[in-house]
Amino acid sequence: MAEVDRSVTVTLTADDYATANKLFVLSSYKARGAILALVLLGACSAALLLAPDAGYVLVPAVPVVMIVVMLLKYFVVAPRTARATYRKQKSLHHPYTLSWSEAGLKTTGAGGEWTMPWTDYLKLAENGETILFYQSPRLFNMLPKRALNEGQIADILQCAASLRR
Repeated sequence: MAEVDRSVTVTLTADDYATANKLFVLSSYKARGAILALVLLGACSAALLLAPDAGYVLVPAVPVVMIVVMLLKYFVVAPRTARATYRKQKSLHHPYTLSWSEAGLKTTGAGGEWTMPWTDYLKLAENGETILFYQSPRLFNMLPKRALNEGQIADILQCAASLRR
């Protein structure tokens, strides 16, 4: 098998940043707190339904409103906010180079160079377009898959395999 190039230079686009933020929102919906909120919402809806003289109109409205809010956040708010942030944050416009190994992820760009071991990342999230490496619950490094070939995608995910939870 041929050796994989473990380095890639990327210049993010507004679409890359919007896609990463949509993935962030989606992965936050999968978090324990979001699941707990949905369970509590279901329990409250059931309690309203079973309560005498309950406002039966409110029972189905609560989950529907929550679902609409979640969809709006994913499809409208996250991409719009990300694009506005991209326009204002000039550091997102500069190219950067990511290189990886079994030890960690190295980033080199106009702002400097830093290396983080995989053990310092909390988790990763990915979809067909991007990979997010979480430094904290709300801070991530993003890597658009468009910058990688299939071998590189498999290789970086293998190096970061400990982050899969």
